[in-house]
Amino acid sequence: MNTIHRILAALSITLVFGCLAWAQQPSVAPRVFINPGHGGHDSNDRPSPFFNVGVSDTVPYYESDSNILKGKSLMDILRKKGYEVMTTRVNNTSADDLDLFEIMSLAANSGADMFFAIHSNATGVKRKMNFPLGLYRGETGKPVAAGSDSISRLIMNHLFENRATSWTRDNPMLAGDWTFYDWGPKVGLGVLRYNKLPGLLSEGSFHDYIPERCRLLNHEYCWLEAWNQSLGIDDWFGKGNSYGKGVVAGRLLSKSSPRSDSDQLFGDDNYRPFNHARVTLSRGGKKQVYYTDYVENGFFLFPELEPGEYELVAETAAAQVLGRCKVTVSPNKVTYRNFLSEVPVGLN
Repeated sequence: MNTIHRILAALSITLVFGCLAWAQQPSVAPRVFINPGHGGHDSNDRPSPFFNVGVSDTVPYYESDSNILKGKSLMDILRKKGYEVMTTRVNNTSADDLDLFEIMSLAANSGADMFFAIHSNATGVKRKMNFPLGLYRGETGKPVAAGSDSISRLIMNHLFENRATSWTRDNPMLAGDWTFYDWGPKVGLGVLRYNKLPGLLSEGSFHDYIPERCRLLNHEYCWLEAWNQSLGIDDWFGKGNSYGKGVVAGRLLSKSSPRSDSDQLFGDDNYRPFNHARVTLSRGGKKQVYYTDYVENGFFLFPELEPGEYELVAETAAAQVLGRCKVTVSPNKVTYRNFLSEVPVGLN
């Protein structure tokens, strides 16, 4: 082979490997791999039935139900924001509850830039608590995948900004799973054990704290958690001002109707919420209406709003006014407005 042929051959090899390297570069659109925890109403789904005053009946709660609602909401929100999104499940059956190694294999082969597992937590003890907990692979402050602690902090801080709940700490908790769980050297969480991607397992709140469990039964409340998760993901990828829509959310509570739950309550959860109340958001002659559900949470939400000034009015089913105010919607933010009314619950 003469010199010219050698040069041409070398150029051909360089071009081939150059094309392969280009194909393996991260997509221009950030890629997020989402794993909504558990799947199917099985024994490992931590079923937690409880008596709910709002419906005067026992209400079933499965963690996988709220996990899948958060996961599907997050997928929808991120896609609207220009992300590429992959997931382990979009249904909630036993067949969708994949083996942990299979989940990590799918994540590793997905080309994703971030792994994000969605859960809620439970103390398993009488004294309840409620706060966001971000767990990443490794020791606290020393993640196996670089950046996982920073991603966790960004997402947990946005979850903690939620004022439509009651937190029992002054800040969220972040930890490496090797440090948090005393299960032996470098054991940690199974779903993170084989993970090589930056990311975390998010325990967004504690579902065995009964008022929070009531909120997690509300689909829009799960959407709100997903929205707040997306804001942390935006921060990590530098897309914090890319969407431009805002959100209004809050709760309707009765100052005249204290709760009588046997478990310890925190903050505004000491007051009974209004079921099936009407909340109206108005701007420029256009109105949106939200009815609170019957599951004893008093939660309302108006998503994906154009920035600007709105009027917010809350009324009981019998049209008694619980509150009225002006609210300002800002891009990429949630405006919270909780109404603490003197109107008693049950007398309206």
